[in-house]
Amino acid sequence: MVALTITAANVVWQSGTKPLSDQVAGEAFIAGAAIYLAANGKWLKAQADGTAIEAGSGGIGMALATADALGARISVALPGAIVAIGAGLIAGCASSPIAEACREPNVALGVAGALAGGLVGSQIGAGLGRDLAIAAGAGTGAVLGSRVNCK
Repeated sequence: MVALTITAANVVWQSGTKPLSDQVAGEAFIAGAAIYLAANGKWLKAQADGTAIEAGSGGIGMALATADALGARISVALPGAIVAIGAGLIAGCASSPIAEACREPNVALGVAGALAGGLVGSQIGAGLGRDLAIAAGAGTGAVLGSRVNCK
């Protein structure tokens, strides 16, 4: 499994509608958060299950920086802006029953997958082409079969 981590450095305005700069945060939120402009002129976290104002009817945007506290100065991307949102990858399994199953490959299903993949590959081509198809099918089947418990 892989964990994705979005940081402020990974949320960058690219083009389109120019962002608003030197805006005031009304609460703490992270870069990339959907935010709305409150009646007091401060940006707050948008909520789809709140009022129409909280859902952005009075103005909505995306935070281009993390606001650590009330009063933090931020930039806001508005509708029409193109924002790149990157993420850092952290390889490895998280702590969950599925992740625990991923740490130990399923050997029996790996063997079954290799046999099934090899059988499918044997139906393709002739000579060297068939040999390559068998090898590719067996390898793919083994990997997929051994990881069947992983999501």
